[in-house]
Amino acid sequence: MNTKADQLIISIASFPSLLKQSLTEIKQPSTLINPDLYPNISGLKTEKNYIDSNYVLLATYDRKQNQSVVKLIRLSDQKIIHRWQPDYDEIIKLYGKQNKFWPGQDKHNLQAIHPLLSPDGSLIFHCFVSPLIKIDKDSKLLWGINGIFYHSIERDADGNIWVPSIIKPTAFLQSLLNDYQDDAITKVSPGGKLLFQKSISQILLENGYRTLLLGVGPYEKDLVHFNEIQPALTSGSYWMKGDLLISLRNRSTVLLYRCSTNKILWLKTGPWLNQHDATFIDSVRIGVFGNNTVRVFGEDRLLDGYNEEYIFNFKTNKTETPYTEFLKKAKVSTPNQGRAEVLPNGDLFVEETNNNRLLRGNMKDIIWQYVDRIDKHSVAALSWSRFISREEFEKLTFLKSN
Repeated sequence: MNTKADQLIISIASFPSLLKQSLTEIKQPSTLINPDLYPNISGLKTEKNYIDSNYVLLATYDRKQNQSVVKLIRLSDQKIIHRWQPDYDEIIKLYGKQNKFWPGQDKHNLQAIHPLLSPDGSLIFHCFVSPLIKIDKDSKLLWGINGIFYHSIERDADGNIWVPSIIKPTAFLQSLLNDYQDDAITKVSPGGKLLFQKSISQILLENGYRTLLLGVGPYEKDLVHFNEIQPALTSGSYWMKGDLLISLRNRSTVLLYRCSTNKILWLKTGPWLNQHDATFIDSVRIGVFGNNTVRVFGEDRLLDGYNEEYIFNFKTNKTETPYTEFLKKAKVSTPNQGRAEVLPNGDLFVEETNNNRLLRGNMKDIIWQYVDRIDKHSVAALSWSRFISREEFEKLTFLKSN
């Protein structure tokens, strides 16, 4: 029997558990709060009273709002120049049901990854295996592109955006491998239009690298694990403007690719291992942040105990590791992820992503370290922050109109 009286009794009896569930959701802890590995660092810790006149675009976590946010911070005094707070509830409502990686996600755990800042104050980011999102300077949603985007987000010389994505496998691979995860290079306009997309596996196969893709080591679902596209902004002796520097982590391989001819111009496997973040340094050199890990049954194990920045010179065909002393002394040891950028004066900017620390150093010493502290025992998770030079900062027109 199910009378209205019965339903009322059940509702009253259920009230305490429903209230408890509601309170739990309101206070839901975030996975973006991490244990503290550097208890002696809170904010910026400099060596020898060093003053850095540049900025960082910090992709981090805000405990008060219990969500991922982005802050533009002036390093000289740690002042927050601007702050973005994406509306993740709106993003989930619009795109969550169409993304197979998002079941059970909520705004407490979604993380803005590698946000790309434009002069007008807009940001482009994804939430790791999520749609690509653009918000304005006031954090209002401008557009979103359905798809599965992840890892680096970079702008080319024409203002278009290059970002890795996960796609359905090519017909050839799909006929052989039921669960193969295929990655693609993807080009997007500033207005949110998909301009170009091509499978990384197809690029390797069409350029004669079938052995590298399928014949090195045992089969794994994520053979490539594509994590970086860096467009060349200028032409030089070894590449042309628009060529793409691409990092394939699970092949320990970095390559140069030209879309217009579908040609791999150059490819090198190692000496880096399971690397992240391949970048152009100047007209003849690239930098590769080698995590230097061995993948053992799904676990990334550090081989030497620290990460390494490799500098490959196309002119000499040699690879050097000039920052070993700094990285070893600082114990930079992120098992996966991680970013590094050789700055114009030769210093190295590093995000030790898994350990939630930013660093600047020279070839021998630590210059400064940064940890976004939450409390005595925990720190905020970082997610691919960017170093913003004074020259880049001066081009941010949205700040001048405020």
